[in-house]
Amino acid sequence: MNRQDDYSLTMGSYSPNGRKYAFAFFSIFSLLFLSYSNSFDCSWHHDDYANIVSNANIQIEDLSWQNIEKALYGIAGMNRWQRPVAYFSFALNYYFGGLDVFGYHVINFLVHFLTTFFLFLFIFHTLHLPLIKHRYGRHAYSLALLSAVLWAINPVQVTSVTYIVQRMASMEGLFYIMTMFFYLRGRTAETLKMRIIWFGLSTLAFILAVGTKENAAMLPMSLLLYDVILIQGATRDALVKNLKYTVPCAIAVLLIGFLYVGDVLQFQQEYKPRVFTMTERLLTQPRVLLFYVSLLFYPISSRLTLIHDIELSRSLLDPITTLLSLVIIFLAVITAVLYSRKTPLISYCILFFFLNHAIEGSFVALEMVYEHRNYLPSMLIFLPISSLMIYGFSYYRQKKGMIIILAAAVVIVIIVQGVSVFIQNDIYKNEISLWSDNVQKSPRLHYVSQNLAAVFFVAGRLTEAFDEGHRSLGLSLSARSAGKGRTHALLGEYHYLRGEDDRAMFHYGQSVELDPSFHPSYRRMSEIMLRKGRLIEAEDMILKAISIKSSSYAYHAILARLLLQQGRPDDSIREARISLGLNGNQSEPYALFSDAFRMKKDMKTTAHFQKVAEAFRSRTQTQ
Repeated sequence: MNRQDDYSLTMGSYSPNGRKYAFAFFSIFSLLFLSYSNSFDCSWHHDDYANIVSNANIQIEDLSWQNIEKALYGIAGMNRWQRPVAYFSFALNYYFGGLDVFGYHVINFLVHFLTTFFLFLFIFHTLHLPLIKHRYGRHAYSLALLSAVLWAINPVQVTSVTYIVQRMASMEGLFYIMTMFFYLRGRTAETLKMRIIWFGLSTLAFILAVGTKENAAMLPMSLLLYDVILIQGATRDALVKNLKYTVPCAIAVLLIGFLYVGDVLQFQQEYKPRVFTMTERLLTQPRVLLFYVSLLFYPISSRLTLIHDIELSRSLLDPITTLLSLVIIFLAVITAVLYSRKTPLISYCILFFFLNHAIEGSFVALEMVYEHRNYLPSMLIFLPISSLMIYGFSYYRQKKGMIIILAAAVVIVIIVQGVSVFIQNDIYKNEISLWSDNVQKSPRLHYVSQNLAAVFFVAGRLTEAFDEGHRSLGLSLSARSAGKGRTHALLGEYHYLRGEDDRAMFHYGQSVELDPSFHPSYRRMSEIMLRKGRLIEAEDMILKAISIKSSSYAYHAILARLLLQQGRPDDSIREARISLGLNGNQSEPYALFSDAFRMKKDMKTTAHFQKVAEAFRSRTQTQ
């Protein structure tokens, strides 16, 4: 959209001197560092495990192309690149620091800081566009800095910064705002050389944004609206002239979506494990969007959590707030469009918010609510608020008392926001603090209670795990049958460790009845039957586990032991070999080989494998 010759964009000398840039840079860094200083040792949480901690694809030992390409596929098992830029950044973190959370938090913090600084630059240069310079140019520096800071230290952003895996949201935000800033510089550059450089940087940042998260598909539309509303002016001629660009922008959105999804028909399949239908999601999202707005302007700790409990909308009138939310959003968007010529800046900020919620707030089968989804859409939402604050300073510039009151109010807001961020970070310190807090704020959700029970169990707090697990079974809200099945599996594990086999078998049985694909329960049932001497039933159970997860070396080792006890040494050797092939760094298969050859009266081979098994055990104990 390089239409430099059509519009006069000579903006004069307006850049702040180096000192002002330096002040913005260091003040933003200092405020963010103080707010997030307690976040650098926060533990792994929730989706961190599947995406990083247990993800072999990103756990690279060298920077060979083979390892880099593996990281670009995201989670192991994917058949196409998935958010390759984000996953590659995790791979680099692992390469340099393994699973030490400190390095991951440092990168997350720097991403958030750079995003804030580029947001400041983008807003500052936007406010000097000829169309709005007369209204905002005089206070552009203060406006840009204040609105960027209010956005950056809003507690809602904690999940995008402190929750490690949500680097996907913050890094996408960084490349997104870089794309827009570079585009703006390209549109206002005075020489062809500089336009080529700026537009080249914008294109590169756009590619990186798309490679980080699919939401960046909305970038072409954001830039088109920006150009029409804030650069050209939303006149009838401009709108007609730019209609031809809407089709390429829409095609770009669809193509990027297809690159990520591949098979469009799988959308409906992805709703199968959800507790809501596509219709219910579409009806509920307008209420969610207004909830997001309320969080941004009223972000107290009691309203912020990882998993929110929100009532589903069953129809336009159930609940009635569904229809009211639709009306409010419709009026907000229509008003922004109608007033886009009279108040272009405010109009664009409103449209930017709703436009960039469009993908995650649509028919895509995602969870209903997550705070990190606000990271990108909310970038400009504090600009109109900041302009009112700055206008107040200008209006009362002759009244020293009012200036002091206004300044104090701004400082208090910033301090309160920063302290709130600090408090939220403490909640993310470890899994128990996170899920305990979430249970308090969403006490009706089975999924949240189940997660708390699981982390209690991992921490060895078995009684609390048992109590919370039983409590979660009584919660039906937002409970998937598979989720309830895993709760039964956890309770089964509690009884298994206490040697209460009958109770354990009951819960494991309930587990696989509710979730037939949960193979760990079959394993435990096999082990219980094995120690009861019910070998045929034990074999049947472990075979079911293997049919679901044939790549488990432990399952094949268990089967080998069972076959040996049934007097089938050759079959046992076969399964032990499979186990060894899946994981060569274990002693159990060698012990099984030894026992099997002893059964076959081959004492020489028995002695050999016995030595190998003992060597493995000795090495393990030394380590």
